[in-house]
Amino acid sequence: MSDTAILEIVELADGEVVLRPAEASGEPLVSIRFSEEALELLRRSRFDVAREMLDHAITRTHLWDGEEEEAPQTPATVH
Repeated sequence: MSDTAILEIVELADGEVVLRPAEASGEPLVSIRFSEEALELLRRSRFDVAREMLDHAITRTHLWDGEEEEAPQTPATVH
């Protein structure tokens, strides 16, 4: 058995984008729900935006290599 986690990003029927273990049921690991205003602005690219958000979160937290990032002294602002 491998220690590698296989995750999938799925857009649900209600428009929510979730990160969940492949072939698993239950509560997703992460969910992203855009406001109606954001959906209008993003249109068809909402899934791509959600995927980039999840990729950044995984990369920034070093989830894959088991290292924890130190908490920043000041909150990060994304523009």
